[in-house]
Amino acid sequence: MHGSLSQFKATLARKKARRDSQQGKFDRKNLSYKSSNTKTEFDFPKLPETELKKVKNNIREKLKSDNKKKLISITIIIVILVSVIMYLIQV
Repeated sequence: MHGSLSQFKATLARKKARRDSQQGKFDRKNLSYKSSNTKTEFDFPKLPETELKKVKNNIREKLKSDNKKKLISITIIIVILVSVIMYLIQV
């Protein structure tokens, strides 16, 4: 009815191994977020005002281009879906 102490220890070791493998391979205790009171400083190059405006305009143009591409792809998908639905209704 009762197992030996070595069997009990083996059972506990198997349970611990299963639990460790289910939790992932990294120790979560060591991955905890540590905040510091010091402010992180970045060493960005100082750009002249004209260069800064050029960079900002390039970013704006890229965003506009990306938005146009998204809009065109969504429009194409909608047209295809409507066409398929219309075809299925007529059949």
